[in-house]
Amino acid sequence: MMATALLKKASNSAAPGQYLGYGLQDVRLCHHLLKSAGGCSVSLEFIEDTAIHWPDGRVLLEQAKSALSGNPISDNSTELWKCFANWARLCSCGKVDPKLTKFHLYICPPKKGALVHLLHSASTKPEAAILLAEINKRVSKGKKLKACDPLISEFLSAGMDTCQNIIINFCLVSEPDPLEQIRELFRLSVFENSVEDFCSHAIGEAKNRIAALIRAGDSPMIDALEFRRRLQAFTRKYGARGLLVPTTEQPNNMQVRAILAATPIFVQQLMKVNTPDEALLRAIGDYLRSDADRTVWAADGRIVEESLNELHEGLKSHFQNVRDEVEDLMSEMDSETRGRKIYRDCIKHHEPLESQCVPSYFISGTYNMLADFATIGWHPQYSMWFKCK
Repeated sequence: MMATALLKKASNSAAPGQYLGYGLQDVRLCHHLLKSAGGCSVSLEFIEDTAIHWPDGRVLLEQAKSALSGNPISDNSTELWKCFANWARLCSCGKVDPKLTKFHLYICPPKKGALVHLLHSASTKPEAAILLAEINKRVSKGKKLKACDPLISEFLSAGMDTCQNIIINFCLVSEPDPLEQIRELFRLSVFENSVEDFCSHAIGEAKNRIAALIRAGDSPMIDALEFRRRLQAFTRKYGARGLLVPTTEQPNNMQVRAILAATPIFVQQLMKVNTPDEALLRAIGDYLRSDADRTVWAADGRIVEESLNELHEGLKSHFQNVRDEVEDLMSEMDSETRGRKIYRDCIKHHEPLESQCVPSYFISGTYNMLADFATIGWHPQYSMWFKCK
């Protein structure tokens, strides 16, 4: 069946450390944007994996570690001591003030570590001093060298005062599912079966915003309140309507031009009826976005193959009705004009998928997918040039 060819395997969604196809840092970026107070900004891989920046100069630095294949918080873990060494380095070079900075280590799922839990519990300078004395013994002369020892030494080299402040302001954060707190926020405003889609949209939106800032040469930092306002507008628009949520942004010019240069059959079909350049480029964008949506929705179990087949049959039936009407009423027009009329009337059509609304571009993209298989066509004689796959 044709729909079978469309249900491509999602390459990332089931990979270890991936959540809805996104990495742990992306999930934490979104989490902080949704939870941070007004006036705060959140950055990604700027001074730390993620960081929250308060208007008064306070900062929260967070390193995020997946614990699926090991224990990053064991006493001799290089991952653990890389965190402390990096924080000490940032303090020593003056990028952050240890007295005004919170230092978080986020791991998922939870793991045990005797020393890291003592570091987490220390809240006074005397308690921190006792821990530092214990840590210093680990790298004293005569001890067997461990891989983490140079990192411990780098941490200690920042000095007693800096190390004490880092320990006092250190917090270990762990949870079994990093998505659950994001889900909880959406459960108040969207259908339960749409929660995963809205989570995916929010994470993707945060990641795309950071990528756009980097491309523009700006700091990878997003205003939390402004991000929430945009997300709230999106949720108000789609959350109560049972919409299958878009899974990707509008493709960039390079992606569209690459498809245009490759001239797949659906592009040739549009060219055959002299489709204007603007409409042709828009059709390519719709095709790419709808193709991505079908893949993700199918992989997530939001739609099934039979539903796609039903949608395709409905669209083909509508196409035939439009074509018959155009041939009856516009037979005096040239073939290209009739073909463009058929195309425009088809892509304006609205049809749900499993009783759920689809994004505005999805029907257009699906019609162009059907045209790519040559099961339909815009030129009255399309079957003379294009053979059904």
